[in-house]
Amino acid sequence: MKKLLTMKNLLIAITFTVFLLFIKDHLDIVGNILSGLMGILTPFLIGFLIAYILNFPYKFFCNKVFGKMGTKRKFFKRFVKPLSLISTFLLAFAIIVALILIVVPQIVTNVSGLAKNMPEYMQKAYIYIDGSFKWINSIFHTSFSLDNTLNQFMEEIKKILNGQNLVTTADATKNVLDFLTNIITNTAAGVYNVVMSVIISIYFLASKEQLCRLVKRLAVAFIPIKFLPKVYEVVDITDTKCGRFLVGDILDSALIGLLTFITMSIFQLPYAALIAVLVGVSNVVPFFGPYIGGIPSAIILLLVNPMDMVWFIIIIFLIQQLDGNVLKPKIIGNQLGISSFWVLFSVVVGGALFGIPGFVLGTPIFAVIYALIGKRVKNNIESKGKIAQEALDFEVLNYAKIAAEQRAIREAKEHEQKEKFKRIIGLNKDGKKSADDEEEFPDENSDK
Repeated sequence: MKKLLTMKNLLIAITFTVFLLFIKDHLDIVGNILSGLMGILTPFLIGFLIAYILNFPYKFFCNKVFGKMGTKRKFFKRFVKPLSLISTFLLAFAIIVALILIVVPQIVTNVSGLAKNMPEYMQKAYIYIDGSFKWINSIFHTSFSLDNTLNQFMEEIKKILNGQNLVTTADATKNVLDFLTNIITNTAAGVYNVVMSVIISIYFLASKEQLCRLVKRLAVAFIPIKFLPKVYEVVDITDTKCGRFLVGDILDSALIGLLTFITMSIFQLPYAALIAVLVGVSNVVPFFGPYIGGIPSAIILLLVNPMDMVWFIIIIFLIQQLDGNVLKPKIIGNQLGISSFWVLFSVVVGGALFGIPGFVLGTPIFAVIYALIGKRVKNNIESKGKIAQEALDFEVLNYAKIAAEQRAIREAKEHEQKEKFKRIIGLNKDGKKSADDEEEFPDENSDK
């Protein structure tokens, strides 16, 4: 048996402990280093995500559209990948330009109209809430007042403002300049990241075969051979559960937004473009997505016209039924393989730990972990045989019977090992050779 407590393992443990203590005492330095690394790697991460999403239309162009090029003349085969790459990015660019030209002007119009009509909508909301307070007071004989509530709220705001120190004109100018500088810096960084991400995604997609081969060589070179099947399994499950689910979810959300816009336009509901974008983007979040996009949209329509809100709720309910029963099963399928409870659990935990990325990525990542653990559990149960299968059936569950069977199996194995040992040494219970051994190894002096 290999010793665990060796000088090498002891030095590794001491070094790792010192490293953890250093991180604990210098969290600010470690945080700055990590934020700097993330700033450097952000274009590569976004570029990889863009390349992964565009890989699906890229494979379509390679296999279906330009796949037969070069079958008769080898010269044209070298143009398959460049033409597929150009077609993929032209398609993505055309979709983005179409969205900008068609959707963005309508969104701008909707937002400006909403801002223009907001005082009227707030007045309507005030009337609704004040009427609700009066109705509650008449039933429960209470004394709620909307005016008193608003006055108390304004007094609290005044107290907070009066407690703040007044700033000088120079300080105010400095704050404005700092604010403008941050806006310009962040805008420039955002533009740089977008441009570099697109360029990097082109390189990722053009040389994906070489990069995959390089990653495989590194894995085979530095990972023990006995761990390679498990590593490949994790990569395969992650690609199926996480990657393809995200691509399908984005496509499904785009269809939901388009369907919402068309339906609201048919029924002539206001702010169709703005609400369709809100519903489509929020639909990316599993479980909570329809509520995140639907509730604010319903409130906006309630302020405009209560009947518009009723029609919108009916439309969204029907669209979600169509999405859950037809669109998602066709586009995504059952790639998650987890129940609604675990979807809710993964969304809540992921959002609490990592914010908006946790809301979106929590479910597919949890599906990967769930699949790996489920496969390990299945293998362990199958290795325990019939007893484990009976223990899973609560109708025939009998602890005494299982214990007796386990004891009988152990005794049978012990008896088999004793008999095997006796055959090896060639002795029976009387100290003589057994009959089986005599037949197997006859005496050389006996008559043939």
